[in-house]
This record gives sequence, structure tokens and C-alpha cells, in this order.
Amino acid sequence: MYRNVVFLVLVLGSSCALQLPPEVPKCRRADPKIDECLKNAIQKTLNILAKGLPGFNFDSIEPIKIPSLMIGEGKGAVHVVQNYKNMEVHNISKAVIKNVKSIFTDDGFKLEVNTALSQSTLETEYNFNGNILIFPIVGNGTATIRLENSQASLHVFGKSFTKKQKKYVEITELKISLNPSKVEFDFRNLFNGDVRLGTEMNKLLNDNWKDVYDDVKHGYEDAIGAVFQNLANLIFKRVPFDNIFLV
Repeated sequence: MYRNVVFLVLVLGSSCALQLPPEVPKCRRADPKIDECLKNAIQKTLNILAKGLPGFNFDSIEPIKIPSLMIGEGKGAVHVVQNYKNMEVHNISKAVIKNVKSIFTDDGFKLEVNTALSQSTLETEYNFNGNILIFPIVGNGTATIRLENSQASLHVFGKSFTKKQKKYVEITELKISLNPSKVEFDFRNLFNGDVRLGTEMNKLLNDNWKDVYDDVKHGYEDAIGAVFQNLANLIFKRVPFDNIFLV
């Protein structure tokens, strides 16, 4: 399946080293229970990030804002390029961190973070022209997409680099697997505002949500993973490695 993600890349701003706020928990790499420490630290940090980090040009993650996003066609149910703009992703800060697995090396680190989220909501503008489940779908307007009881796994890869004689880490890859128990779609102004056709299409999408979501889930995962990677690098590329993960 061809998938393409288009979004506005966040600009890093100052290249000077910064320090994390004192309320952000830190873990020691030598701690034999570092995975438990990281689990608790990430959970607390989510609440802090909900308020934003002004010194990092890091806005609140409530909501996460995605200026532009394109999800390509699937191979099964979805034969439409999904164009979104001004998307807001809500409730990420309410994720529950279930467990963390970490590997630290001289060259960087790998993290696996498993989470649960009872509900996340995407509010967005959309533009469609294609087919879903053999039926045509055309429209542009606003939409709400709700994901219920999601289990998400994040695989984070960080590679170290040196800047001004200090060691930093760049998040070079962030993969996410997002598996909701249900997805609910509400696309408004389908078929040029034809209420009957729009209601029928939304019902069709919701009755067949799993086929629709599964066909393009990797596109959503790639998009969200890329946004999370950019957000993470606003911090990791600007705070010395030893000030994030203590020796």
C-alpha cells in the first residue's frame, strides 16, 4: 500500500543547550530497575507536557496539532486519498504507561513503550474524492474520528552525536502500532451537504470500521509516529544526554 505523509516540520529554534524543568523525573542508566523508573517518569512527564515547555518552543500536547496530513489509498476497502488539515489529536496525555523496555549503549538507546488509552479524538478538516467499500465518497468539511480503548506500542531509536563537546541524542526512528477496539467516524458535509447520503456513508463506515481502519492503519501510524518523533527531538537534540538519562 502506497502511503504518504505530509505535515509541517517543526523548527527547532536555538541551538544552545537547554535544561529540563526540575519537575521532569530523571532515571539513572545504571539503575537495575531503570525500566520501572522510566515507566513512572514517562507517565509523569505526559502530565507536564500537557502544559507545554515554553523554553523549548514545545506547545501543549493537548491537543497535538498537525497542520497538514495525507493518508494514501489502501489495498482493500479504501480507494481514496485522505487529505486532512488543521488536525488536532486530543487526550494523548491521558495515556496509561503499562511497561517500558530499554537498551542503552554508547551509541544511543532503544525503548519499547506499551500504553493504553481509553479514548483519543481527532478533530480535523478533510477533503475526499474516491471510493470506500466500492461506494463513491466525495466531500470536504470537518470531521471527528474517535478511537476507543487503544493499545499502542512505541519503538523509539535514539542515536548519539556530539555538539560543542557534549553528547546529545537524535531520535532517528519512532515506530508506533495503534490497535483500537473500535473506531467511530463522523464526516460532515459529505456529497456537497446531502444529509441523507452523508448519514448513509457515515453509517457504512462505522458498520465496517475495522475493514476501513485496518486497510489504512499503517498510514495513520506512520503519520503519528513522525509527529511524535519531531516532538521528541525538540527535547532530545537540545538537552545533553547525561542530563536526561543520568549516569
